[in-house]
Amino acid sequence: MAQRKFHEKVETWIVVTVIAALVWLYAEATVLQQVDGQTVQVLFTEPTAGYALSPTEPVTVEVSFKASSGQVQQFRATTATPLVIELDPADLDTVETRTVILDETLLRTGLSELGITELDVEPSTYSVTLRPLRSIEMPVRVDVGELELANGGAEAEPRSVTVTAPLDVIEELRGQTATALLADAATGEGAGREQVATNVPLDFPDALDLRSPWASASTRTVRVNYTLANNTATTTVGRVPLYVALPVDVQMRYTVRPTDQANSLLDVELRGPADVIGRIAAGELPVRAELTITDLSKIEQTTLERPVIIAPPGVTPVQVPEAMPVTVRRRGEAP
Repeated sequence: MAQRKFHEKVETWIVVTVIAALVWLYAEATVLQQVDGQTVQVLFTEPTAGYALSPTEPVTVEVSFKASSGQVQQFRATTATPLVIELDPADLDTVETRTVILDETLLRTGLSELGITELDVEPSTYSVTLRPLRSIEMPVRVDVGELELANGGAEAEPRSVTVTAPLDVIEELRGQTATALLADAATGEGAGREQVATNVPLDFPDALDLRSPWASASTRTVRVNYTLANNTATTTVGRVPLYVALPVDVQMRYTVRPTDQANSLLDVELRGPADVIGRIAAGELPVRAELTITDLSKIEQTTLERPVIIAPPGVTPVQVPEAMPVTVRRRGEAP
């Protein structure tokens, strides 16, 4: 009998201990504690994709608040990734800088759902610039370089390009043109004086930065139809000598050679004034090609370079030479 009473007392003690522990844990989990200087990343976005926002990257702020230990754990899980603040642009027609009050805005991002009701943020506000995106048709102007053309010059297809950019950039672009650089055309072909150049690159005004995620152009290249003047002719030079042209101090430290050991370019077609082309065809005027390093700071990493045709004034290659493999070695270095 005494042994049974002892067991009952032990069981009662265990139950009371477990209940007390649970009560303590519950109380501990619900006691509010002050949490200071928690780093949070905030990303500003807008839902329509019709505006450029600045800043574009997440910004870092510090928050302080009161919360239970359980809420603190939830907070840390929630803020492991940037908190997204979505802005309503409200059909802006001008560039606007908006001040965002961060404490109430961050609570609306989901922190209030954790039971956090008060939040101190440093900084307390953040300025966000919204720039409406707009489009404009830019005429395409053809830069013929040193080519001599018949009356009418050259015509680009398409004749205009659609450019999309922030409103302030569009205002700068009004009245300006995109320039088709005929001298940089990838190919040129045709019969007689009638010529066609494809993939002619467009050069845009400096105000338009097409590397920006907020700027785009409907095309980066155009086709150009043009008619050569009567005094323009072409000839093909079977072998154009190739030289390596480098500053003397660089030549003293490095050797640069075509990987295939070529010392000339073959079958280079040239276009220019008829009298000059005739003298080139007769061997009276020299034409050469030069291979140089465009970025000397990265000479040891250089593996490809494009030769440049050096010809009399007014004479240009019909097709820009392709980049060729090159081998760069320090002098004294074993091959």
